[in-house]
Order: sequence, then C-alpha cells, then structure tokens
Amino acid sequence: MKRTQTYVILGTALLLSISLFISNGWTAEAEIISFVPKTNGERSIHFIDTQGELLPRLMVGPGRIGSSFSWSPNGHSITHGSNQDGDPDIYVMDVRTNVERQLTFHQSRDIWPAWSPNGKWIAFISERDGEMDIYRIDANGENVMRLTNQGGCQRPAWSPDSESIAFSASRKDAGIGSFIYVMSAEGKRLRRLTNTSSGVCTWSPDGKEIAYIPPGDAVGGIALFSININGKNMRQLTRLYKGLTLITSPKWSPSGKRIAYILTETSEELKRRLLQGALVPAAEIFANSVICIANTDDVGGGDPIETPRELVPGHLDWVPEEFLSVSPSAEKQITFWGKLKQSENAAK
Repeated sequence: MKRTQTYVILGTALLLSISLFISNGWTAEAEIISFVPKTNGERSIHFIDTQGELLPRLMVGPGRIGSSFSWSPNGHSITHGSNQDGDPDIYVMDVRTNVERQLTFHQSRDIWPAWSPNGKWIAFISERDGEMDIYRIDANGENVMRLTNQGGCQRPAWSPDSESIAFSASRKDAGIGSFIYVMSAEGKRLRRLTNTSSGVCTWSPDGKEIAYIPPGDAVGGIALFSININGKNMRQLTRLYKGLTLITSPKWSPSGKRIAYILTETSEELKRRLLQGALVPAAEIFANSVICIANTDDVGGGDPIETPRELVPGHLDWVPEEFLSVSPSAEKQITFWGKLKQSENAAK
C-alpha cells in the first residue's frame, strides 16, 4: 500500500511539473526525446527537448529500466529489458499507473525490445536457442514466435506499417562484420540490404529509408547514412566524425525532419590506453557520451545537446505524439496531459 501511495504521489508531482511547461509554451507539437542515463540503481526515464531543456522525469515502477526501452504507439506504456529477477527479461510498464508486468520468463537473455507501430507486437533479441536471434511476442505476453535463425542479431527496427523488420546481424556466410537485413513481420522474405558491415538501424517515418552506421574505413570516419529500402541511393545524414568515436541508439524523429543519436568521443589519453590493450571500465569509456540531433537534410548537422554529467545517456527514444497530446474524453486515449486537462475542467 505504501509503495502504491508513493507512485500516486510521484505521478501527481509529475502532472504539476508538466503543467508548468504547458503554461511556459511547451506545446504538444514539440518533439521530445526520452532517455535513460547510465547510472547505478533504479533508473528513471528523463525527457529533454531539442534545445537541450530538461523536462520532468518519469519515475519507473518497482523494476529498473535495463538495456533499452521502447514506447507503445499510444504513449500509454513502455517496454524495456530488465534483470530484476536475476536474468534479463522483457517487461511492460504502464506509465499512467507505474504498474509493471513481466512478458518473458526464459532463463536466457531477452533484451532490446521494440514495440510495433500497430501496437500488436514486441520484437526482441533472445539467445534462448543458443544464438542471438529475433523473436516476436504479442503485447499481452502471448504467442512467442522465433523470426530469425542465423544468430548475431542486434536491435530490431519496425517499419512504420508494422509489415517489416530491419536489423543488423553478422552471418558466417556473408563475410566479416555485420550487415543490415530486412524481413517480414513473420520472419519471411529475408534479404540483405547493405553490402558493407553496419551498426544498429532505424526506419524513417515515411517507410522509404533506413538509417544505419557504415564502417569507418568505408567512409573515412563515422557518420549516420541512410539507404532506400530497395538498397539504392545511399546518402549521408550527419557530419563525419574522426578518431575513435561511437554512434549508438539512432532514432528518426516522428516528423522525419531530425535524427537523434548518442555520440561517444574518446580522449587521446583514453584512446592510447585502449590501443595498448588496457582494460578500461565501460563507465569510463562512455562517460562523455552526449545526445546529438541532426536535421536529415543537413549533412553538416549533429550538434550535441548538453545533459548534466550525472545523466550520461545510455539509450534514447522519441516520445510518441499521443503521450504529449490532450485527449477530450476519458473513453479515449488518456495521457498525463489529458488527465491534467480533465482535472482542470472538473475544478471549474
């Protein structure tokens, strides 16, 4: 009972904080980024706008946000990976009530969930059959389906129509490195999209392009590029970064005008230690990670957003427009803003 009361109080505090941003001009049309910092202990999801202004954070439930998270398309829930029961599993948390439920119960690692845009499925990575492959589960936790049988798979990315999944994977028969693949939502019609090794990918909102990270030696540095879903018309989306640099967690914005990612640039001293084979803790390697946003029509873009040093970003996702919108009726999709609007009307 005390824990429930605590979450109610936290939710009320969040509503009051958000009301301040409403009055100060933070509109529902704004594009907001949510991210989880690389910190110890129980994690919260933080919000930041494209100008670098921190917004009220969303308190998580009794578990902790793990390796990554993904919003439901209606903005009501978040799916995330967490090892709160001893091994990584997939969970869903209702952001309106902080009630959390566990979807997977396998003893192997289940990580990197991605919610389909139609709200029906959650794709994730699991090694329950010996290899890191992609699986699909209904949003209610039923009907687990294995979609790939090749191993070496990384974070799945849904197409806007929920008909296809793009992902990065390494295959022994495809040479050294990993490549971008596309398959149907049922795991059929698998095809390789890129001819160079690639990192994680993200699908454009119009469904025409997939953004990914080619190897540095192929482009003379590291940057985000996109390619049409037919494998043609590769184009550069961000500036080219030199040196020992990592780009992770790329996400196309809902409008398609921006792309966000986490940039980790390594100092010369740290680079020297790594090249000498020193064992450097991951926390030190990623200590200077920042969120960057680039306009997808400006190759020179990619300016960092400043976050407090104690909030080093570990994963990000754009907040669904539905979460930011105001619903006119309790029978429709209700967000925090919608509830706040209803409470204001009731008080009149």
